[in-house]
Amino acid sequence: MTGTRTITGQCLCGAVAFEGTPPEGPSIRPCHCGQCRRWGGGGPFMAFHFADGVTVTRGEALTWFASSKEGERGFCARCGSSLFWRRPGEPRDWAVNVSALPEDHGQQISEHIWVDDQPAWYGFTDERPRRTAAQCLGEEP
Repeated sequence: MTGTRTITGQCLCGAVAFEGTPPEGPSIRPCHCGQCRRWGGGGPFMAFHFADGVTVTRGEALTWFASSKEGERGFCARCGSSLFWRRPGEPRDWAVNVSALPEDHGQQISEHIWVDDQPAWYGFTDERPRRTAAQCLGEEP
């Protein structure tokens, strides 16, 4: 990561900390699927990907839950913060909860995913692309 900007993040209590290099351009993908909404307290999981993957710098309380055959969710066992989503066995390319990053992270929404699961009681007004679950899973163009 020499010569590039590094963003650090952590859970609420600080028992889990991580870092990575941000990608160029917008990179937040709100996920509106039912699992993400239940996991995150009702709203979408604001998924962010580092350009070179996540490096955990403090992880003694990092715990993983297999929420489906497609994904595992990482959280802090001490404070309960929702932190990561990954495909099973994925070593570092994890979706990071943007709320675990500092406020000045500089990222913006690139697209919305799983929009067919989004409930009618909230909505985003941006003009970013929207993809259905079938499109996200590669079942539709």
